[in-house]
Amino acid sequence: MPTAVISAFDGLNPSTDPVLLDQGAAQTANNVKLLSGALAPLNGTTALKALTKSAPKTIYRYGNSSVETEHWLEFLNRTDVMRSPITNNQYGMLYWSDGVQPKYAPGELILSGSSYPGASYNLGIPAPISKPTVGGTIPNEAAKSVTLTAVYTYVSAYGEEGPPSPAASVGTIDPKDDITISTMSVAPSGPYNIVTKRIYLSSTVGSNAEFQFWREVPVATVSQTGEYDQSLLGELLPSTDWVAPPAGLRGLKMMANGIAVGFVENTAYASEPNLPHAWPHQYTSDYPIVGVGTFGQSAAFLTNSFPYILSGVDPAAMSFEKLSLPQACVSVDSIVETGNAVYYASPDGLVVISSSGIDIVTKGLLTPDQWRSYNPSSIKAVSHENRYFATYQMLDGTRGVLIFDFSGAGAKFTTSSINSASAITAMHYDSRADTLYLAQGTNIVRYDRGSVLSYTWRSKVFRFGHPLNLGFGQVVASSYPVTMRVYADGQLRVTKTVTDNNLFRLPSGFRATDWELELVGSSKITQTMLTTSTAEAKVN
Repeated sequence: MPTAVISAFDGLNPSTDPVLLDQGAAQTANNVKLLSGALAPLNGTTALKALTKSAPKTIYRYGNSSVETEHWLEFLNRTDVMRSPITNNQYGMLYWSDGVQPKYAPGELILSGSSYPGASYNLGIPAPISKPTVGGTIPNEAAKSVTLTAVYTYVSAYGEEGPPSPAASVGTIDPKDDITISTMSVAPSGPYNIVTKRIYLSSTVGSNAEFQFWREVPVATVSQTGEYDQSLLGELLPSTDWVAPPAGLRGLKMMANGIAVGFVENTAYASEPNLPHAWPHQYTSDYPIVGVGTFGQSAAFLTNSFPYILSGVDPAAMSFEKLSLPQACVSVDSIVETGNAVYYASPDGLVVISSSGIDIVTKGLLTPDQWRSYNPSSIKAVSHENRYFATYQMLDGTRGVLIFDFSGAGAKFTTSSINSASAITAMHYDSRADTLYLAQGTNIVRYDRGSVLSYTWRSKVFRFGHPLNLGFGQVVASSYPVTMRVYADGQLRVTKTVTDNNLFRLPSGFRATDWELELVGSSKITQTMLTTSTAEAKVN
């Protein structure tokens, strides 16, 4: 008996001719969930709280409060926000970069003021400018003299140490008497929260000098006198090569090994492990870098041509490898990290980079021209429930959402109209609440937490070997009504309001080779069918 039956609903695959689609594949799949093979509706959004800023480009839920409405950070510029690499950091530190000046702040500053973040410090500790002077008693006997040089560093209230000052001119002193380190700079201008200096001494000079800790003094101290005893000196100076991250840093991210990364133009930067204020390492690409995504102990630096992979555990000896596939990143907002992979929008499709290499994961779903019709340079994306959730705006101003699912044997995607009335300007997934939050209109809203939406799902084209009449239809749903539209040879032949799961009669008097059905509703559907007339058919 000729039948068009669907008992496992699937998503879109526009690159395949509608006649050649798999049995449950769709030509239209808008506002649907396809989690179990059934056709289910997507829920709308619910307002969480009013935005404090107009159309922020980044939102971030901060802290451990169980109250969803509390502690939301809003940034008018696109901003990368990074948590502290130190587990259970007592200060509740956050770090962020927006392409102007990288910043950081403890919780007490973040939550100050009427909108968050209330205040911040510049990330990194500068080197002192003034060269110290070594003074002491001039020895009577040269054989008993000691040759000394010194440097000093600035230290923040959080123990972050910066690079050293220029080394002092060599002084020859009598070690039996006190020495004096003088002409040290006070705190530099700017919001650095520097509270102390650390002074280091070395009895060797030149390129072989090894500076050891001598004293820590208040930052306002410009001269310090005390005993010199080589045997009592402490640790070696750790910050010889440490520098603050450069102004203009973008793409601030944390790798699994505690190394922070970012970029300026075509230079990639990496911090010391677990020390996001110290950035001595640089790697250069052939092309301007657009954005960064991390996975494991690797970071993908995405350019306007070939992507690069920075990988390793020692930032001083990491590899910086250009990948073989020239796929430019056309939208920094499209970059999504999933833990084991990085996804981003290129001119040809959605690209994935992982330990397995690089690939265009949409090549079996969308042709490059079909992909470009969504204006991929406009894509903003986030990972949610193992899906790539992306908003877009076409050149004519039409907005929409693409939801890609790569968790099964084959990739699929659906669409949504949740941003058609009001544009989504920012998104944030919070794992504590397992909720995707959107900045939309004047509010932060919860995705998929509102009333059920009306979906539209249209089947493949069922082509039969000869013209025939499919005289009966059926929809098995959790509740009714559901609307079914039936197309024959491309023409809409009937719109039926289905009220139960019985077979119902369709119009007769015509035959067609190609048949399609479209379902509109908000009920869960497990099966639908078009079939020819049978003597046993139960009809309404």
